[in-house]
Amino acid sequence: MNQHQSRRIAMQAVYLANQDLKSTPAEVEIKTVKMLNLKELSAYSKTIIEGVIEKRDELKGSLAIYLKQNWRIDRINQILLAILEVALFEIKYSTEIEPKAAVNEALNLCDEFADPKDKPFINGMLANFIPK
Repeated sequence: MNQHQSRRIAMQAVYLANQDLKSTPAEVEIKTVKMLNLKELSAYSKTIIEGVIEKRDELKGSLAIYLKQNWRIDRINQILLAILEVALFEIKYSTEIEPKAAVNEALNLCDEFADPKDKPFINGMLANFIPK
């Protein structure tokens, strides 16, 4: 499984985790394997899932700072939120991918799972976290 596939699975798992905020990473991983009919998760998928769940409040707080006035995290489409959380986790904590590549991967996930019209939103939000 390549890194893009691992990230794609992790994003779907983060989406599931956001539906039940009390789920543990292990519970989310088991549910993801079953729902996606996988034999197992890659190590990279697990790293992202566990990291995003562990740092959920921090990631959402970081994203919330850049939302327009009167917007809240809970108003963001849940798929877009999962894409943003995965990308921001990778930007801040992963040594496996460069920050600009993480943004590009998020845009690719947007093409696959969301409306391409959402790409400027994803790009704009994540651009705030790219080191200058």
